[in-house]
Amino acid sequence: MIQQNSSLLAFDKKNHLSRNLLIRFILGGTTLIVSISAYLSYQAARNLMLKDLRHSAFLEVQRGNSEIEEWLHVRQVEVETLANTSTVRSLNWSVAEPYLKSEVKRINEFFFFQIVNPDGSFSNTKVGRSDKNIQDRNYFQKAIAGKSNISDPFISRSTGIPLIAIATPISSNSASSSSPIGVFHGNVRVDHIAEVVNSLQYGTNSYAFALNSQGEAIIYPNSALMSTVEKPAPSLLKISDRNLNAIAQRMVNKQQGIELMEIDGTKQYVAYLPLQAANWSVALVIPRQNIESRLQFLDLIALIVGGLTATMITVLWQVQAFEQRELKKSKAAADTANHAKSEFLANMSHELRTPLNGILGCAQILLRSSALPKQEQYHVNIIEQCGSHLLTLINDILDLSKIEAKKLELHSDDVHFPSFIQGIVEICQIRAKQKGILFVYKPASNLPTGVNVDVKRLRQVLLNLLGNAIKFTDQGQVTFNIEVIEQPASDGQTGKHRLRCTVEDTGIGITPAELSKIFLPFEQVGDKKRQAEGTGLGLAITRQLVQMMGSDIHVKSQIGQGSSFWFELEIPEATDYFQPAMSTTGYAYASSEKQIIGFEGSPYTILMVDDRWENRTVITDLLQPLGFNVVEASNGKEGLEIAIALKPDLIITDLLMPEMDGFELIKQLRHTPEIQDVLIIVSSASVFEADQHRSLQAGGNAFLTKPIHVDELLHIIEHYLNLVWIYKQSQPEGEKAKEATTATAQLTPPSAQVLQELVTLATKGNFNAILKWADQLEETDTIFAPFANELRQLARQFDEDLILTFLTKYAVETV
Repeated sequence: MIQQNSSLLAFDKKNHLSRNLLIRFILGGTTLIVSISAYLSYQAARNLMLKDLRHSAFLEVQRGNSEIEEWLHVRQVEVETLANTSTVRSLNWSVAEPYLKSEVKRINEFFFFQIVNPDGSFSNTKVGRSDKNIQDRNYFQKAIAGKSNISDPFISRSTGIPLIAIATPISSNSASSSSPIGVFHGNVRVDHIAEVVNSLQYGTNSYAFALNSQGEAIIYPNSALMSTVEKPAPSLLKISDRNLNAIAQRMVNKQQGIELMEIDGTKQYVAYLPLQAANWSVALVIPRQNIESRLQFLDLIALIVGGLTATMITVLWQVQAFEQRELKKSKAAADTANHAKSEFLANMSHELRTPLNGILGCAQILLRSSALPKQEQYHVNIIEQCGSHLLTLINDILDLSKIEAKKLELHSDDVHFPSFIQGIVEICQIRAKQKGILFVYKPASNLPTGVNVDVKRLRQVLLNLLGNAIKFTDQGQVTFNIEVIEQPASDGQTGKHRLRCTVEDTGIGITPAELSKIFLPFEQVGDKKRQAEGTGLGLAITRQLVQMMGSDIHVKSQIGQGSSFWFELEIPEATDYFQPAMSTTGYAYASSEKQIIGFEGSPYTILMVDDRWENRTVITDLLQPLGFNVVEASNGKEGLEIAIALKPDLIITDLLMPEMDGFELIKQLRHTPEIQDVLIIVSSASVFEADQHRSLQAGGNAFLTKPIHVDELLHIIEHYLNLVWIYKQSQPEGEKAKEATTATAQLTPPSAQVLQELVTLATKGNFNAILKWADQLEETDTIFAPFANELRQLARQFDEDLILTFLTKYAVETV
């Protein structure tokens, strides 16, 4: 009975929630529809009213233009009428002068009349005959070519007063001659035009101005923009005020309209209209409130309606308040946890990279030493491999965390694409050669030269896919194929290349069941031995990166025949690139089989600035044997003092240091004249991309991530110091084979039973038990020591195939 009642209560509660949800949906939908309708009606009414108000303001400019046009037209007709009189056509100034002076008094609008001969000499009613020449005046040139015109305002050469010339050609009495025999013009002051322009108003604080064909002010309230006898007016086309400059450009181009823009520091409407009679334009500047104040009543109604809508929405929102608060709490908790995780991983990565820099740095130093016995070199190589494996794991976990937190961003750079791909190919060729398989690279013949792409992330994608193919291929080959599917049009514009990258192998293949899991984080497929070689994050990160680039990874595979991975990318074309291609820190590099032992030329001085002595020691011990003079500093302040004193050729600096950090050091170096051009490489364990970009923006030339890779460091130094390396001469193949044979001959294997036990342990992947057997054999008899040591080294590499090959060989010999 209780169970039945509980079921009924649950059913009623469910129905009650459903009814409430339906009611809220109906109320909310109705409110939303009414609100949208009201808003659209308000916008339509407001836009219509604003359009009428703007047109009304524009009519004021039209009124002024019409008045000026009419006045200029009357003056032009008067000038053309006088030019056609026989007195003016005679070009006899002694006859024309009294007549023209009387006309000046009669019309009372002209400052003077002037007759100009074809050579530019002239006489006028103000100064009589003049020894000046106006042949260069634009209005004279137009009139002598047969075209009546009205000039821009100019300073009169005879009177020194700003005037406007209304010029017209003087025709000959002879019907056979069509060319003008001279030019007649009447000059007027700008006073009347100024009166008309200044009379244009649209409410308080509005003002008008007029510009000539060059964007210079004819009338303007600001006297600084007006011409004087001593100083010509500046063109508004060249002033720093961007908005006023834009309006002047439209007026000079004889456009018309009314726009809202910022003038004199406030939003104002500007109505502008060109004249037809002259190459001028008139504008009226109107404060925004003068036009839009008439919309206040409409806005008030809209505000009331909006308030009612907001009240309704608030009521509905309050109904859902509890659910929303709970949702926000959950989201905030998730964001906080996600942020804390990202910060923790980033800081932990920094803390792990610092000691790893010392471990991997010292390992690389020891591996480059010719004095280290082979036995110790092998152990150091294991240290270097394990450290690199740990660094890969740190990087993969950090990348996955960034992707999950949506903080991983792509940063594109221009790159020489063939060199970039060749660097990747060289790395994979070395890996394939070490494993004894063939690596085939098939580039397209029309591969783009320069592209814009995130070099670091595309390299990460390709190396991961190619590395997996090599790892899971024991026989045959790995093929890397790049096809150009689509090229940009050859119209001179920058376009995009569509490329397909395919990685094929003849490896072990993937089962259909495993194909669905290969892109999941921490999922590893294949046999247990190969799983130990990776982190289970590579393909998950690779697919996420490809998806961020706008594509996806596709795969097909058959057990025992191999696999094929491919993806397509659209990559923009680029022209501003460097060759060779850029790597994650600036340059393409591949592990070289040749060992650098020095460089040609005189020694270079390098300053190493780092607060950790182990980091300084790594750089010093790497570079000093090559012939560099390395000087150390423990903080930025000390580094700056040494840099000023020594003037080094190159500085390698950390970022996080006491007293003065790396950012401040770079800033100080770039502001110190005697060393401001010094080359700076920033080396830091920081994984924050903001720190990397900030250091380069501050003045660093390149960024080197810790732990430092010796080949990467040397390639950067080679680039910036233009070095030519000296390499160690390789040992002849015959001697290498002889040494290998001698070393193998010195090994004494244990009994067949022990060998069989070791084979069984290797097949199961029990490397710890194999290591214990190696110790036991060494303790049993010193004659087994070389064999035990070789077995121990192979077990520490966790390579089942190598151990089985080694043990099987001696098992056969023993039998």
